[in-house]
Amino acid sequence: MLFTEECDKVRDLMHVHSFSYDFHLRIVHQYLLGSHMALRQGYHLTGFLEDFIAQHPDIPKFGRNHIFQGTLALPTNTITAHQLYNYITDHASTYHMKPLRMVRPGTSSEGKKGTPIPEQNEYALVSIWNSSGSYKDSEGLRHHDDFDVSLLVCHSAAPFEEQSEAERHMLRLNFYVIMTSQRELFPRLTADMRRFKKLPRLQRESLEPVPGRAAWETAEDGWQRKEVPEPWEEVENSGEFYAGGPQVKVGPGLFYTSPLFPLLASEVAAAQKQLSDMVQLAKCHCRRDNLWKRLFLLEPLASDKLKLGKLSLGELEELLDAVHRKSIADIDPQLSCFLTMTVSWYQSLIKVLLSRFPQSCRHFQNTDAGTQYLVVLNQKFTDCFVLVFLDSHSGKTSLTVVFREPFPVQPQNSESPLPQLVSTYHHLESVINTACFNLWTGLL
Repeated sequence: MLFTEECDKVRDLMHVHSFSYDFHLRIVHQYLLGSHMALRQGYHLTGFLEDFIAQHPDIPKFGRNHIFQGTLALPTNTITAHQLYNYITDHASTYHMKPLRMVRPGTSSEGKKGTPIPEQNEYALVSIWNSSGSYKDSEGLRHHDDFDVSLLVCHSAAPFEEQSEAERHMLRLNFYVIMTSQRELFPRLTADMRRFKKLPRLQRESLEPVPGRAAWETAEDGWQRKEVPEPWEEVENSGEFYAGGPQVKVGPGLFYTSPLFPLLASEVAAAQKQLSDMVQLAKCHCRRDNLWKRLFLLEPLASDKLKLGKLSLGELEELLDAVHRKSIADIDPQLSCFLTMTVSWYQSLIKVLLSRFPQSCRHFQNTDAGTQYLVVLNQKFTDCFVLVFLDSHSGKTSLTVVFREPFPVQPQNSESPLPQLVSTYHHLESVINTACFNLWTGLL
């Protein structure tokens, strides 16, 4: 036997390929936790993972860590995909994610070849949690292990100007699910003599979900073990890598090309659900904030690529359904007297407020339905405004304070009130003073 062949045999016996596979995935997990000892800050991690998966088309049999790459395409409705993804990265903590800055170096195609151009930043999203469970190895032996699970998500799209209208409203996410063992951290110290035993043949069925059962339980039952009573002998397929086989379905449009680690299927399903729920919630938040921002516009901005103008009455009603309203009587019971005023008094109040706050008022009315909305913006604390509503046909009226987020609560141990509450009370006080003036003039 040649020396190089002997070295290859030793590497197989010691599971060197499997350890190298595990080592790189553990480095990635540590980087996602915030450790920059091995990889520099701003390292383009998704590019590395693409290369890593391409370099390991055959997954080592004896690896303790695991990785899965998948894609997810979700419609964004009226919001563009770029806008929605940027919104999620700007508010990542709201969705229990952490933004990860990655520097994408490039070279200019103009001028001298290889001339560097300014680095471009792109942002991924990271979520980390713990998991544990039991599984069977290739010999049918049951094991229990604890894992750190990392979810890395990035936006996969061409530049906005190069996309079709349909593509601009389809959010495509590339995601990676990485599982690293918390127990098996170091390489083997002895040779693995199981290499010389002919392993039983394992067949896997498609991982279709079974009602009432966890995904990893379905995956586990998908293994069909066929015992081959052979003595200890060296066989041809005794290397560290799985031979190529049929793809295994782990979800809608997601397949795995090598025998799937049973616990990985449940984590992939959990990651898919987390991303779908995150995008659905972010769509509501992004739409709400877009409408809220446009409420403050007197005229459309010249730099607005989406050409969004002032709000319509229908969009205002959509916004009011997505925010939080509080009656002035709930803020101060002494103000409840204003809620008993007639429709004609509210009509005169709207006129007075329009003359008192010409730059801060937004007036919406439907003459056919007899409804009017008057928004009095708070220029100091832009997350709230005062809303006057009247319906001349039904006689309904209201005077409320509207908050973009839930009403802030004053901490019990705090002596001074929150700045948001102070600004809100000052703004409400100015509106109430105007209402008192309207009440006084009505008596003259």
